[in-house]
Amino acid sequence: MLRLQGKSFLFVIFFISSSLGVFAQHTLLSIGNKEYEMFEYIDAQKTYLKLAETGYESAELFEKLGNTYYFNGLYEEASKWYEKLIVNYGGSVESEYYYRYAQTLKSVGNYKEADLYMRTFAKVSPEDSRVELYLKKLGELEKLKRSLKRYSVKNLGMNSSYRDFGTSYYGNSVVISSSRGNPDEEPDNLDEWAKEPFVDMYIATRDTVSNELYEIGRWGFDLGLNESTPVFTRDLKTVYFTANAREGRKYRRKKKGEIKTNQLKIYRSLINEKGEWSKPEELPFCSDEYATAHPSLNKDATRMYFSSDMPGGKGESDIYEVKVYSNGTFGEPRNLGDIINTEGRETFPFVTKEDVLYFSSDGHVGFGGLDVFVARISDLENGKDSILNLGEIINSKEDDFGFVIQESRKKGYFSSNRREGKGKDDIYSFEESVLKVEDDLVKKLELNNIYFDLDKSFIRPDASVILDEIVDVLNAYPQMEIDIRSHTDSRATKYYNLKLSDRRAYSTKRYLIENGIKEERLTSHGYGEIELVNHCGDGVKCSEEEHQLNRRSEFIITKI
Repeated sequence: MLRLQGKSFLFVIFFISSSLGVFAQHTLLSIGNKEYEMFEYIDAQKTYLKLAETGYESAELFEKLGNTYYFNGLYEEASKWYEKLIVNYGGSVESEYYYRYAQTLKSVGNYKEADLYMRTFAKVSPEDSRVELYLKKLGELEKLKRSLKRYSVKNLGMNSSYRDFGTSYYGNSVVISSSRGNPDEEPDNLDEWAKEPFVDMYIATRDTVSNELYEIGRWGFDLGLNESTPVFTRDLKTVYFTANAREGRKYRRKKKGEIKTNQLKIYRSLINEKGEWSKPEELPFCSDEYATAHPSLNKDATRMYFSSDMPGGKGESDIYEVKVYSNGTFGEPRNLGDIINTEGRETFPFVTKEDVLYFSSDGHVGFGGLDVFVARISDLENGKDSILNLGEIINSKEDDFGFVIQESRKKGYFSSNRREGKGKDDIYSFEESVLKVEDDLVKKLELNNIYFDLDKSFIRPDASVILDEIVDVLNAYPQMEIDIRSHTDSRATKYYNLKLSDRRAYSTKRYLIENGIKEERLTSHGYGEIELVNHCGDGVKCSEEEHQLNRRSEFIITKI
């Protein structure tokens, strides 16, 4: 018998054990990928973590492991895996991962590094609308921290350790969405994906003074796997809500190599004279091929706003409007357009009686995750960008959504998965107050622009005269802080102009610092060519005087 001895024997043992290790890694990867493809992110996450513990590394593993956290709103955990992805495979990853990594960096408060990766994203995806928004509103977050509007926010005592979100006014009551059902008492009501009970609707009595919710009880229909986010007509005779219809109590089916999911849809139910709700009917513009969710109505219920990823949209989900006719039929859904919708997620619309639209987005400039924004519908219809972030108290580093308000009372509710909450999502109440601030002063202290030569960033003599005046103003008001915003004309590429405007912002700021102004009183950003003051865009023939008006630094007072 031939016997292996010494080094040969050890080599064979090492080869066999190594082969078994590689085989085990490929098995785990295969299992994880199948779970991931079926949207079983929690199961996939566990499998991928086991694989990572073996020392296995790949761009695919880091991408998908990061995504399993990102898609569940766990941005801090996602950030760790996106960091590994960027550091190890940065030259070959999809540009979207620079954006996601920047978003997750905000969730841990690292805004400076988030800004760095947003600039990288801007470089590799210059045509993405989120790039233009980012460049246009670069200094907005600092201003928002000093917003004139102030909110007092309170985590409600009724929140559970599960998901509580999506409040809707129902007379003197509020209907919420929650996964607080007891899986021991209702074993058939367990969500295989989330590993917790399905989301159902609950009704709560509202204390109009404290805004607290109490006497929580089940409300709604036994229609789908998840039922949530209702909206009622003013007469309380019609309800629209979100659900995914039951199909063997499973989320998905596989057919001919394709994965089919039980899509979220919007349903309608009417109440009769006996106070009984009719069997809910699916709205005609819903489909098995895409999701429609989170309906909201204008004051006379003639228009509905909702979120969807239907074909023809701009991003992961867009906000749409559809006409509701008096005979109960609907028009064709209309995308609200590029001012509001980005390549990211726009969702959870809410419309007030005054036609003010609140919505959540991770595509507009925010503090991390989904932030709540506000815009007037009339402005959107007229092509005017009046979208505002509600600021740091309502918005956090995590997801903030489901904002509803009674404008006459300046009170309302919103939902958030911020880390200090009780459960995966919590409902918060808020009260808004507007501080009275004297701004005649700001108008008197209006600061003039300075201008630059073509393709240059040095401070001209005429600009130094204006900058010296600004130094005098800043010395006269030692608490004043300003934001320097520098621009270019449209000649050269967008990326080149962004870098040129950065140099102009730097030289402007440096002049003020060298003349005695402390750096912490100054912020500066370059905007490239995206904020032209006239019609002189790419390919438009303009005089040198017209181009000169765009080569400028502006000064915005952010604190007095």
